[in-house]
Amino acid sequence: MPTYEFKAKNSESKIIEGRSKFKNKESLTEQLELKGYTLVEAKELNAITDISQISIFKAKVKVKDLAVFCRQFAIILEAGVPIATALDVLREQTANPTLKECISDIYEDIQKGTALSVSMKKHDDLFPEVLIYMVEAGELSGMLDKTFTRMAEHFEKENRLHQKIKSAMTYPVIVLMVAVGVIFVLMVKVVPSFSGILGGFGVELPVFTKVLINISKFFQTFWWVILAVIIAMVVGFARFKKTTPGRHFFGSLAIKLPVMKQVTKNVITARFSRTMGTLMASGVLIIQSLEVVQKLLGNIIIEEKIDSVINDIKQGKGLSQPLTAMKYFPPMMVSMIRIGEESGNLDYSLDKSADFYDEEVETSVQQLTSLIEPIIVIFLAVIVAFVILSILYPMMSIYQTMSA
Repeated sequence: MPTYEFKAKNSESKIIEGRSKFKNKESLTEQLELKGYTLVEAKELNAITDISQISIFKAKVKVKDLAVFCRQFAIILEAGVPIATALDVLREQTANPTLKECISDIYEDIQKGTALSVSMKKHDDLFPEVLIYMVEAGELSGMLDKTFTRMAEHFEKENRLHQKIKSAMTYPVIVLMVAVGVIFVLMVKVVPSFSGILGGFGVELPVFTKVLINISKFFQTFWWVILAVIIAMVVGFARFKKTTPGRHFFGSLAIKLPVMKQVTKNVITARFSRTMGTLMASGVLIIQSLEVVQKLLGNIIIEEKIDSVINDIKQGKGLSQPLTAMKYFPPMMVSMIRIGEESGNLDYSLDKSADFYDEEVETSVQQLTSLIEPIIVIFLAVIVAFVILSILYPMMSIYQTMSA
């Protein structure tokens, strides 16, 4: 359906503005009239009139957006407001344009009698499977408001986890960017000025000074080649990472590299525990829960290993035994699951395990950044030292020759 940007006025001539999807302009006019508004102006958006209609420029729906959506939906439903009315309110106040359009589509489906979970499945590129399964379970149990409250808490914790990792990695990334910038300035501005001075004396330059000057000339002449190579590497890296061989390669690195493997294990453990706990607390069967969790772990190596866990459970085994045989998850987490199975509070044990490993993620990420930072600094120091030595050594030789 096309997206329309429109202006409308009510009986008091108060103007409102909005953006939503409708079959056509007549449908837009009809919907506004039902709410007591008169259409003043409507413009159909496309790739020419609005760049955000192009998929690569569309606003991304982040975990934080989902957390706010679920929290607001829960509050409105708890007040006894019908689902259709709640969606109408949400699409008016949602800031993210992509999510706003999605909510409008769901609203239109609800008006036609479609179930909320069925409509949300049409937008599985925006809504994760865990949310769709939870909504489906909430509809069956008649506790949709509690379902959205639980999902709001789930996404809020997931967002905090993302923020911990992001904030910890920000400084190393900035240091790396500064290092690259310093190297570029040295090669393009500093070295050429000194090479001109040294060339004026007509002396034989050391080999490493010649190497530096040649590198500098390459930077000056072929900077566009360097830029093209960097862009090609970034694009190639991003595409390869999405392929099955790429996912296996990087997934294997993540669970094998020193320090990195601990961060990966803590993140996967926290995500597994939280998602399983959330699903099982809403009455989703353990096998269905595992099938959903399997797609959300972010590491294809571990995702494939979950297949054996699912097969063991189908044969009548509990959750803790197959996880122990998997030999990946920490013993403490497996022990808490075992205790939860024995006490009948598996969802509670999983939630507590997730809370613990959320904190472990922060510790392990800090350890990783404390390792990365000095490596970057040392790398930059070596480059700068090489440049300084390559310039100062011939200059000292020239000074000594002139002094003699």
